[in-house]
Amino acid sequence: MNQGVNLDLSLAQYDPWVIKKKLTATDTSNYGKLSLSQRGMGSITPQMRQSMREEMETIQGVKVKVHVIEEGNQAEDYTWRLVREGDGKYYMKGGWIVFARNNGYQEGDIIGLMWDQSYERFLLHKIVQFQK
Repeated sequence: MNQGVNLDLSLAQYDPWVIKKKLTATDTSNYGKLSLSQRGMGSITPQMRQSMREEMETIQGVKVKVHVIEEGNQAEDYTWRLVREGDGKYYMKGGWIVFARNNGYQEGDIIGLMWDQSYERFLLHKIVQFQK
């Protein structure tokens, strides 16, 4: 009796990045904030503490740790602010643009973000560097 269960196996590579973002001119401009997809954040915010979600809704936003993972053993920690504005859009600010400029992030680069619930922080990685 077949009840529509698909038992096919797949060898697709695991992709941990909940949010994949191609940086835009706005993300790397003087406005200094990184816009994040509502869809991706919709799967991350339920993993956050209620108090963090509430503080995210304020004008100042919530302080979040961001662990930046680069090739090799390099990894650095930053503290930025995560804000959900009245229009429902999410932004990282308060240090993003300084970080982006200091590390050569530019329009066209693709970054990945995921939430590390154990340490209550984002993990960020530059997946593809744009070549001019």
